[in-house]
Amino acid sequence: MRLTLILLIILLSVSCNTSEKKKDLSIVNVSEEKVNQQDPILKKSMTRGKTVYTDFCISCHLPNGKGVPKVFPPLANSDYLMNNRIKSIKAIKFGQSGEIVVNGQTYNSVMSPLGLENDEIADVMNYITNSWGNSNEKLITEDEVSKIEP
Repeated sequence: MRLTLILLIILLSVSCNTSEKKKDLSIVNVSEEKVNQQDPILKKSMTRGKTVYTDFCISCHLPNGKGVPKVFPPLANSDYLMNNRIKSIKAIKFGQSGEIVVNGQTYNSVMSPLGLENDEIADVMNYITNSWGNSNEKLITEDEVSKIEP
């Protein structure tokens, strides 16, 4: 109970830091602008994905995608996310448990399945793999997500 309260306080204090939010959102906007000029289909997917992220992911991975050290892994500049496309999609689609190593840090938290549709998973993956220093040249599609099984 005490640990939960401490984590909640940390999350609230980090997510309420508006100057940090503004700084990190500007990074997202630059990244999105670069990608958006290249592919209008990706641009639309990322816009939808940002909404999914805001509704389902932001409470753990935070507005800046940096997560919470030792608790929730970062999505920003994430080697795991960018090098484990199928595992990352599986985590969103079916949940994640067990150890993973992200940017040299071991995480062993549980991520519950979010109940998202395949198109929502594709959109949020396109958003997070093209934000916060990540860059993904290959569009993630609803069809690709539909073929991934547990």
